[in-house]
Amino acid sequence: MSAWMIGVSYTTTLLFSIFLALGMTSLLYWVNDRAVTPFIVAHRVSIVRVAGLAYLWILYILQDLQYRVDPQMHVFGLHWAFLNLMLVSLYVIAVRTGDWVTIIIQALCCAFYLTRYAEPFDGRVVTAYLVWVAVLSGLIVIRQTMQQRRMWDNLGMIALGVTGIIGIYLSRPRVFDAWWWVRELVAYVILGLVVQEYIRLTVTADANTAKMQRVAAYDQMTAASVLAHNQNDIAKLFDLAQVTHQQMVVAAIDVDRFSAFNQRYGYLAGNVVLLSIADTIQSVVRQANVHARLYRSGGEEFTLGFVGATTKQAATIVADCLQAVADTRFPVTGGTAALTLSAGLTIAQQEDTSIGSAFARADDNLRVSKQRGRNQMYGSGVEATGSEPVLTYFAQPIVHSSASDTKTWGAELLLRQQDGEHWHLPERFDIHVDKQVALITQVLANSSLKRVNINLTPGQFADTNIANALAGFANATYGPEQLVVEITTVPDLATVRRITAIYRSAGICVFIDDVGSDNSYELVQKVLPYIDGVKFAMQNLRKHETTARIHERVTFWANTAKKAKIEFILEGIETQEDLDFAASLGIQYYQGYYFGKPTLPTDQH
Repeated sequence: MSAWMIGVSYTTTLLFSIFLALGMTSLLYWVNDRAVTPFIVAHRVSIVRVAGLAYLWILYILQDLQYRVDPQMHVFGLHWAFLNLMLVSLYVIAVRTGDWVTIIIQALCCAFYLTRYAEPFDGRVVTAYLVWVAVLSGLIVIRQTMQQRRMWDNLGMIALGVTGIIGIYLSRPRVFDAWWWVRELVAYVILGLVVQEYIRLTVTADANTAKMQRVAAYDQMTAASVLAHNQNDIAKLFDLAQVTHQQMVVAAIDVDRFSAFNQRYGYLAGNVVLLSIADTIQSVVRQANVHARLYRSGGEEFTLGFVGATTKQAATIVADCLQAVADTRFPVTGGTAALTLSAGLTIAQQEDTSIGSAFARADDNLRVSKQRGRNQMYGSGVEATGSEPVLTYFAQPIVHSSASDTKTWGAELLLRQQDGEHWHLPERFDIHVDKQVALITQVLANSSLKRVNINLTPGQFADTNIANALAGFANATYGPEQLVVEITTVPDLATVRRITAIYRSAGICVFIDDVGSDNSYELVQKVLPYIDGVKFAMQNLRKHETTARIHERVTFWANTAKKAKIEFILEGIETQEDLDFAASLGIQYYQGYYFGKPTLPTDQH
């Protein structure tokens, strides 16, 4: 046969083998990774196994037919096309996607083939066969590690092919032909590398597609739907901790200045970064080997729930998460970007009737971290970090009017933070109870005030430790004559009943603030038997309501308070007309600029 004919035969057979191998690989990976038909999803492993074995069996039949037609071409021809195809296909089917059942069946088929066609069937053939089976089994054992490294993967494929070719060669001995070995090995290596690269490109493309789908799906997940799912999931974790009497630590985590990042780089880049941050946190938690779950709370907010971990362990893990994210440079258009996290931690208490109370405290502590400069932690198990902001209470008078006279009853204390020579609203209002008591004590010492109202966040109000601390302060000799706690968000009934019992035992009154604006009657009515008063802020409505409509609402809430036999404070008194209207309704407690703006306590003398 001429050299030209040899080249044509060689190339044609090689291309035919490549075509069949790529077709087999595409079908196999489609069934294994992409098909979503319910039947295929339910029987994926069995389908892959049967399809792979059927394909290899067809190759056995074709090779047997070729041998029957021309034994010399089959064994001693230009190159063993079906043998190459068989070995490469076996590597893909058995080593990459198969299992031990596939391996055993193939080993038995090969043994049957050798006993039928080997001439002679002697010790050399058996030895070569055992070596080949050992190589195949070894590749199965280390395939996870091997396939992570491109060179190892290719070397494994070549090792399986070379040992297989040698085994078949020994089964039909012939005069050594160096050029035959060159042609055979080159054909096998070309076929194997083409299939390997095709698989690698397929896997990479699927991974990129999955990544983009994941990014898109993240953008589509609204905060409400995700939070609802996560609350249900983490509520089960909370219930588990309560039933098993294990400590649960809740950590609220937020990406710092993420809105600015989105505005600069776009929301798609933001989604990619959020996914990377979530993966980073998951990696840190897995390495810590504790019972913990990560949830997305919405947007750039996450929640970590720890069960059975100490506060120090949880704080250490969260600190590691913050450090890992801070050390990461996230790829963005034009280079990389750095981001940080802030976190607030709290312990779920036995008195908590739901995970919501722990959420609120963790969120309050998160705001403390933000206040301290970001990339910070605050809460249970966290050592104090960062500089403390300069805080104080400003006082706005609350006036009591009776038939005989009108006089200052007390004042609402409003938290302010110093910035140079100026005072402004702080970024968070939920300071530690010890700090709160110290600031109130300072007000009482620097003014003639004896009765004060303070505001609590939902998390602070639900915290029994804070309630007990304020109760102790109210009964102390240095405490106020009367302390009133105001809350702007109506808690659940169970929390109100539990906490107000503590406050009432200490003579502390509980008021719901901003009724008629932020808090509707439907929310307030259920807690009326457990509170001491409500406060209506007219200034909240002046921008979008008429005076007549405001007066109508004030009248409704004044009557509601009278029927419930609780106190009513009308806030937002700015003119004599406001005062005359309030007096016409028999309202006794007033607050507003008409009587004085918030000032430093030293101005109260």
